Amino acid sequence: MDGRSPLLAFILGFCMARTLFVTLHSKAALIFLLGIVGIIFSSLLMTRYFFLFGINHLEDIEITRANQQAKAVIQRVVDNQVEYAVDWAYWDDTYTLLTNGNTQYASRNLEADTLISLGLSMMGFADLDGRVVEARVLNNDDEREFIQRIYQSAAIREHISQSLPDDALTPLSGLLEIDNRLWVISLNPIRDSSGTAPAVGWMVWGQALTGRFPSAYENILTGDNSLLEGAILKQIETSEHIVRTDTKLTRYTPLYDLNNQIIATLKTTEQRRYYQKGRQVFQYLIMTMLAITSLIGVLVFILYRRKIAKQFISFERDVSALLGDGPLPHKRKDTFTHITEQIKALAHASSKTERQLKETLSRFDALYHSQHLGMIILMGDQIIDVNQALLDLLGYEREQITSLSIRDLCRNDESTLARLNSLYQQGPRDVTHFETALRCYKGNTLPCAIEAVRLDEGENSSLMLSVKDISQQKQQAELIETLSHYDTLSGLLNRPSTTEALNAALANQKGIFALYFIATRLREIYEIYGHHAYDSMVKHIADTLKGQFVGATIGRLSENEFIVFTDKSNERDLEAHACLALKASDNHIALTDAEFDIGLKGALIGPHLQFQHFETLVHCGFYAIEQARTGSKYRVEIVDEHIAQAAQETLVINRNLVSALKNNEFTAYFQPIVNATSNQVIGFEALARWHHPSLGLVSPGVFVPLAEKHKLIIELDEVVLEKACAFLQQLQQHWRKKSQHRLTIHVNLSSPHFGARRLVDNLKRLINRYQLAPGQLVLEVTESILLGADKETIKRMHALKALGVQLALDDFGTGYSSFSSLCNFPLDIVKLDKSYMSEIETNDKAKTLVRSIINMAQELGMTTVAEGVETASQLRIVNVWRVDEIQGFYFFKPMSAEQALNTFGENG
Repeated sequence: MDGRSPLLAFILGFCMARTLFVTLHSKAALIFLLGIVGIIFSSLLMTRYFFLFGINHLEDIEITRANQQAKAVIQRVVDNQVEYAVDWAYWDDTYTLLTNGNTQYASRNLEADTLISLGLSMMGFADLDGRVVEARVLNNDDEREFIQRIYQSAAIREHISQSLPDDALTPLSGLLEIDNRLWVISLNPIRDSSGTAPAVGWMVWGQALTGRFPSAYENILTGDNSLLEGAILKQIETSEHIVRTDTKLTRYTPLYDLNNQIIATLKTTEQRRYYQKGRQVFQYLIMTMLAITSLIGVLVFILYRRKIAKQFISFERDVSALLGDGPLPHKRKDTFTHITEQIKALAHASSKTERQLKETLSRFDALYHSQHLGMIILMGDQIIDVNQALLDLLGYEREQITSLSIRDLCRNDESTLARLNSLYQQGPRDVTHFETALRCYKGNTLPCAIEAVRLDEGENSSLMLSVKDISQQKQQAELIETLSHYDTLSGLLNRPSTTEALNAALANQKGIFALYFIATRLREIYEIYGHHAYDSMVKHIADTLKGQFVGATIGRLSENEFIVFTDKSNERDLEAHACLALKASDNHIALTDAEFDIGLKGALIGPHLQFQHFETLVHCGFYAIEQARTGSKYRVEIVDEHIAQAAQETLVINRNLVSALKNNEFTAYFQPIVNATSNQVIGFEALARWHHPSLGLVSPGVFVPLAEKHKLIIELDEVVLEKACAFLQQLQQHWRKKSQHRLTIHVNLSSPHFGARRLVDNLKRLINRYQLAPGQLVLEVTESILLGADKETIKRMHALKALGVQLALDDFGTGYSSFSSLCNFPLDIVKLDKSYMSEIETNDKAKTLVRSIINMAQELGMTTVAEGVETASQLRIVNVWRVDEIQGFYFFKPMSAEQALNTFGENG
């Protein structure tokens, strides 16, 4: 609308008023009043519309997020099942089941407890043609038929029937409907543990999703979720959609089965709390505005008629006089039409003035109409005018900024200047968008988004720039980038970023020095003092490392692990700074009324070790700290080739421990026990040994703690126990020809094995199978089992003795028990730890202690065994003290079963 439009509209309104009202001023007063009311209520209605539209959009985002979260949980269940199934599919026992048959496989591995511990409801094995070999389904009597139906399903049948090379066979996973229930199904090819043998069959795992979802995952789901299955699917729309009511918002998302058919619909529901509250607020607002507008309207109408009526009366007279002097209007033309024609003729005669007015109005709108965007008018490189918003944005006064050129304002940025110059060559009203930095009055720069448009002014073209501050968006982008790479608590690199950076540095072979730190007491601090104290400790460690290792890359690997690495230092400087960091962390940081010792320890790994990957380097640092002997608290462990090699071996052992148990790599060595009086062999102690395929003979001091850590110690104990009983039966057959005395076999029993439910039943089986007489099997328990023992422990010991098993207390005096242990528990044998034997020749206190233990045990009717007797002097001393039995290198070293049979059997 041009500059004369308001006047034309007014005159037309006047003409309309003459046809409906007696006087123009009455009509104008009413139109003004109705205009005010209309503007207010139209603004309210538009505001309400856009407000509720925004709420709807926000609710859509929230319901979609909750729905996608539930869908992601289902997908994670599928992915986890596939991941866990790989170990079983590549297990040699499973491979043997498909190749040679294994009648004991189901009884050992397919018990209900096994499936429950794996989170499964069924497990099945079939050959390459899909014929079921073995099956286990919980709560289903027809197990094989149930598994066979799975293998005969279209998707699985198509997958296993593909004509592909063996190395191209891949797992298949997804959802499947069986007996009107939704199942998570995974299908894996079966190979041996090396993964190089051809696949011999297929293994299927399954867990019922119906009944478990969403109840099993309520603690991590945000919305009210449910699965719509079966006949319900026919009653609803199957595509993704959202259904709204006044109180609830529901999103439906289809789930697809292995055949890519819709199998169920995921339904997520949330209450529309924001919508209800917003609608109620607007109802109150409209009612309030109606009352206020009515009151204001009445007052405005009264004032309008009283104050402005006289001016309208005068205007009516003037218009009448104007029309009276001019030509008479046509029959159908009213007064306003006549006046309009007169004004048009006047406007046509002053076109030059009109163009100048349009230019002025255009500049005015560009500079002052916007209160949020800065505006700049350029002519050439010179700034002609700006609006107040730009002055506020950059901090200039008007006189200061209009004296500058655009080159000054953008700091001679050639890219910005080139864009502006190219705009002069384009057509009028062409728009260009770009980003640049503008100089503020204080000298700093402000990132801005520029929208530049050319104004057509004939010979003197100009540009209009709209300027928007985007510094906040830049900061948010930087923050997002920071959060994706840095740990929010410590401010250090997070584990993924640290892993990527260190792997890249190791790959580039830059001569990387790495310092691995672990705070051993952080978990204890969290459990005792809470997360506030824990957070403070983590920040303190981070600040200490940042202060000591300026310029190095520092990352947080876990809740209590940190790493520092650099290629711009040397070993001596790094060691010195690391010691200072350890000392700083030991300053018992005070927090409220408590003081904490973080227990920070460190290990230095040099470039000469030539690690290739992050994981092996970190494990080496952890191993070095774990194996460090007691020394200075502020000493950093220097990792050498020996420690690195040992760490690598423990890593290999960790990975191979499970397969070693399955592949029967563990065996037993036997050390004879002799009678102290006759020096005749009366028994053996079975000792676990591991012949590793690549590492050779692994020390029990290495693999036994690892077996305990990985909860495999019971399986290891059972292997040794089985081999010990078999050895004793074989040796006893030849021993009867030499002596009527029955040999005994001592087997170490770990604390977890002592408390295992199947221990008693397993011992019964071994005693019957290998025909052991009462007293021949001796189980050696440690003092940790007796620590804090209750009635259940004593009851278990009596149950073992009822089988004819003797109980020996191993390594007495080195643990936590006291002499009262000998009185309170039904023990038969006390074994003196070998550490005492090395002291009795030189240490009087050790002599007194050993003599007292022997005397007390004999008074209680217990047999005493001296371990670690290696010299004749030690033998004479224990014989003087009347020890009953002796075990040690003085007589025999541990030997294999074959060596023992050759030495003490038929040929011995």
